[in-house]
Amino acid sequence: MGWHLSRTHFLGRLVDLGLSERQAKVYLALLTQKNTTIADLQRSSGVPQTKVYEIVRQLVEMGYCRKRKVGTKRYFEALNPEAVLIPIIKKLEMHLEDTYKLKEELLAVYNSSADRSEPAEFVEILHGKESIHHHYLQLLNNSKSEILGFGRPPYTCDTAEKIEEQGGAIEQFIARGGVSRWVYQLNGENEEWLLPGLERLVAGGVQVRIADHLPLKMMIFDAKEVLVAQEDPFVLGRDLTMTIMKQGAIADAYRALFDFVWNQATNLQSLIQKEHSSQ
Repeated sequence: MGWHLSRTHFLGRLVDLGLSERQAKVYLALLTQKNTTIADLQRSSGVPQTKVYEIVRQLVEMGYCRKRKVGTKRYFEALNPEAVLIPIIKKLEMHLEDTYKLKEELLAVYNSSADRSEPAEFVEILHGKESIHHHYLQLLNNSKSEILGFGRPPYTCDTAEKIEEQGGAIEQFIARGGVSRWVYQLNGENEEWLLPGLERLVAGGVQVRIADHLPLKMMIFDAKEVLVAQEDPFVLGRDLTMTIMKQGAIADAYRALFDFVWNQATNLQSLIQKEHSSQ
């Protein structure tokens, strides 16, 4: 590598280290000459002579070079770069260590903020039964303590395979010690095929109640995440659309709605016994 290219390379590196561009130019000139004078440094560095002496004085104070006086003449020479840079390296290492420590401390503060959420982080829109089915399974598998839900058409369980997958995920959740409560909307159209499935849920440990009408289709997972269904007015065929909201205050509001409807709903076993007695 030619001296001009290496000189440009070293200038940038020295500036990154904290020297000014003129200080770096003079220091490089000192490295290539021994016992040099101010006039020599001016010629080899290209720094104006009126500035060279002040820059050399600064470099002496910073420990990059030293001054010698022979008779009436003053000479300057660079000190060994190893001796110069070792204290700087140690200082940089300490600064890096302090920066890592600061990162951990700031991360702890960041994580301690329970309300830290941005809209882009806690709202997600899902389109179509397949996408909703897979996200619902993921939410079931990630839940630890409580799942609440309003069950009403349209349903994403439109195949036997999906029914088995969702049922299995619910069973695993109950086996982990979770509590699941559901209110289902029954009407003449879905009662015949829905009731047997609900009885299986109850047999598996899910608490089920029945309502004549539900205001919406939604699920709440661990009082943190809410899955709400809505009809998408922008999609032809009125495809099923659901929104995932990951925010505690929103989950609390939907939970209050759930508890109100739950308290008004009919116990599934009471409904079944009533139907049997009327037959």
